[in-house]
Amino acid sequence: MPNPPSRKWRIQARPAILAAAYDRLPVAMLCVRDKDILYANGAAATLLGVSAVSLKGRALAPLLKPDDPDAIDLGRMSRADPLETLAIPHAGGDSCGALCDVSVSPAPTGRAGDWLLCLRPLGPGGCILGPITDQGSILAHLLDAVGDAVLVVGNDGRIIDLNKGAQRVFAMDREPARGMSIWPLLAPTLFEGEDTLPEASVQMLLRAVPRSTLGTGRSMTLSRADGISFPGEIAITPLPLPGCSAHLITVRDVSDRKRIESRLERLALYDPLTRLPNRVKVLQHLERLVAQSPLGTIVAVAIDVDHFKYVNDFFGHGPGDRLLQAVGGRLGGDLEEGDLLGHLGGDDFVIVSATADPIATIDRLARRVEEASARTFLIDQSELFISLSQGIALYPDHATDPSNLLTAAQAATYEAKEAGRATTVIYSERVRDRRAGRLAIETDLRRAVERGELSIEYQPRLGVADHKLLGMEALLRWDHPDMGRIPPSHFIPIAEESGLIVPIGHWVLETACKQARLWTQAGFPDLKIAINLSVRQFRDAGLLMKVVEAINTSGLPAANLELEITESGLMSDLDRAIDLLQDLKQLGITIAIDDFGTGYSSLSYLKRLPIDLLKIDRSFIAGLSENADDRAICQAIVSMAASLELETVAEGVETEGQFECLRQIGCHEVQGFFFARPLTVDEFSDYLAQRRI
Repeated sequence: MPNPPSRKWRIQARPAILAAAYDRLPVAMLCVRDKDILYANGAAATLLGVSAVSLKGRALAPLLKPDDPDAIDLGRMSRADPLETLAIPHAGGDSCGALCDVSVSPAPTGRAGDWLLCLRPLGPGGCILGPITDQGSILAHLLDAVGDAVLVVGNDGRIIDLNKGAQRVFAMDREPARGMSIWPLLAPTLFEGEDTLPEASVQMLLRAVPRSTLGTGRSMTLSRADGISFPGEIAITPLPLPGCSAHLITVRDVSDRKRIESRLERLALYDPLTRLPNRVKVLQHLERLVAQSPLGTIVAVAIDVDHFKYVNDFFGHGPGDRLLQAVGGRLGGDLEEGDLLGHLGGDDFVIVSATADPIATIDRLARRVEEASARTFLIDQSELFISLSQGIALYPDHATDPSNLLTAAQAATYEAKEAGRATTVIYSERVRDRRAGRLAIETDLRRAVERGELSIEYQPRLGVADHKLLGMEALLRWDHPDMGRIPPSHFIPIAEESGLIVPIGHWVLETACKQARLWTQAGFPDLKIAINLSVRQFRDAGLLMKVVEAINTSGLPAANLELEITESGLMSDLDRAIDLLQDLKQLGITIAIDDFGTGYSSLSYLKRLPIDLLKIDRSFIAGLSENADDRAICQAIVSMAASLELETVAEGVETEGQFECLRQIGCHEVQGFFFARPLTVDEFSDYLAQRRI
């Protein structure tokens, strides 16, 4: 190993060292006097496409901005925050030039009009460095103008000189740093656990870092003088100097960038509410599991919170979010190493696990889910009882890729919910066929209106006291060309889930109003048409306009229209619901709450709502004449309605015993098969004609 250079040599050689360092600096640097270039390094020459020698004495502005040289104001640019960005043209004409941040600072000459410029390209690529021979203190200031850390290091690995960027990045002063070994700063992890560092040369570092990592995104762990580590990108360039070999080492501290990248990764791969892996992260994890063991078994358990929308509707989205956080915390509490819990969005969770014993793993995870809902959740001082539905799918039995595995597990979850919730379903061909059928129905339903497959039937509503015909309820029907009549209980939930219920609901509103108008013109002016509004339809911002349009287009008096909305639809946004109902009431429309008794049934909100009547849910009517509890519930609903000056309607009346009970407790109106089934337009017209006789 050659002897280290003496201190005298270091002092005498400093101008040459600075010139060489400046010459090989991988950042374009210019020194400008007034409006002309005084000095330029090789990187600037390469960037501008002009030799360094020919740059000296040339006007700066036409080089940087030939289309508008008057726009180059160095004084203004020196005060710019953030830095000004220019598209620097390439004089050679072989490229479009480079987009650069331009840093301008006064040159340390004491003369006004002397400026230092640092041009940093924003895109990828390097610079071919050329020669410059100017010496003097201005070179040190040029290096100091560079934001990156720049160190001149002898072949023995000791620092000869460094700029202000290096002092800042490595937390050390210039004078004490000169002569110290670079090794503890650039390679602190190579000799962890050893009492002393070996005598190391720059050649050893070159073997570890053979290529520049500046701007590549690859970083290595470096260390400040106080021992604090940080990620940095590094470039090492030889400096052939008389009497001694040296290297220029440029270091870029990428700590801020790494923190931003880490934050962006969390935003991209983790759910911000529960802080659990999201769908993308879960799929990445599954892909790794498949790659590691393509023939192994992976269990995916999809989990859905039953009736979660009711929690949001009644308590609000804030408590609903906190419930999801609590569910996630409880599900992840006792998972084994190798299990991954993810939040796929909404109220959907998933647990995935690679296993050699799928039966035992399914049993363990299923019990874990059951235990998670066995105890109540305390949310904002309220106890919530929830249940969880589970769908289980296996790789490769049920799916051969991660995405389809999650889809299969979630499809099984839908089946569990339709089977009564709080249960577990394992994916099967039956589940697949049912989901495929559901998709086919949704596809056909999108075309049903334009094909004329949808129709409306009308069920009469009569007064309890005198059997007088008071109106009719519009009921949607779908006659599929291949499958025949599809029950509303089958296609309405699909329409609601897909959002098709909004345009379909508007079609029902317009069609029923026009038909009701024809019947009022035929001599039945007192009939009221009752039309159901879905939850999605009620939340539609254009509902009021659609109602007004339907009334105006049909000519139906507003007093002949009754709109029915479920309790859950009202409670999803009570304040908005009150405002909307008041607007509808001002038009003269009757407002009813449908399926009353199955939701919240609270006086605290009933007294706030501008409503006219309550429709008692058919589930209470079925056992009315035999079940004392159902009779008591119906009696309570009628009494409560009377106290609020509301009328009541019972739907699903099928027997004389049910009707007699309703008459005794004071119900106002009834509808059901005991009086008439839902009728087509022609049938209802005949029904009206018979009532007239």
